[in-house]
Amino acid sequence: QHLAVVHPIVSRLPLQPPAMPHLLRWLQLLCLTGALASDYNIVNLDNATFSLIVGQSYPVFLRFDKEYPYGDKADAFKNMAAVVGKSGNKVIIASVGVSTYGEKQNMDMVKTLNLMPDGKDDLESADMDKLFPKFMHFKAGDIEGSHYTGAVTKAAMLKFLGIEEKTCDMLTGEFCSETEKMHLKFFEGKSMDELKSELATLTKRSEQVLKKEERGLVDGRLKVLKRLVKAHKKAAKQAKQKK
Repeated sequence: QHLAVVHPIVSRLPLQPPAMPHLLRWLQLLCLTGALASDYNIVNLDNATFSLIVGQSYPVFLRFDKEYPYGDKADAFKNMAAVVGKSGNKVIIASVGVSTYGEKQNMDMVKTLNLMPDGKDDLESADMDKLFPKFMHFKAGDIEGSHYTGAVTKAAMLKFLGIEEKTCDMLTGEFCSETEKMHLKFFEGKSMDELKSELATLTKRSEQVLKKEERGLVDGRLKVLKRLVKAHKKAAKQAKQKK
């Protein structure tokens, strides 16, 4: 278990707005207030927008971090959010940026939600680097929340949320992106020997100096072809074992 119960939110956070029947209306409002982050499927929250999302009809997985997070943990969070967004699961991925200077934006939320280290009244930049990000999970209708203390990796967070990442099936095309489908169509109907020959040709071509547009095409096609050859080999091995 990665949950630790947190004390209820006190009055320093805004009161809940009137109930809204659809998530779309909340997100439209957040768009107007600039709360939607530039990263795919991540909503930026603060004191003013917190109660528009948390405690409503959908569960929320919420990150507290520096205003402009970077590094492995930030990348893991972004990658996890992208998978959740494409999965169709009704889970909102959100982020609160905490400032340690000036007006110290959202510092009061850190205190209210019991994320402040013991003995500290305010966070310093070094604290954000050493102790954050921190994460909370709110079930639908819940404004108390629970701490997530699991690993900050895409796999661990997806497992906690109960979401399975769907990857492209090279043999059937299921769960593949439009770009992957385009590359797969190029190799459609070719034998294993032909695919291996294409692999050798593309590998040699990728080692050459290419223009930017051609580089994108060659590298993308090569990546798909490697996975396609591997998938065919695995399927052939499984078929052989069944005999």
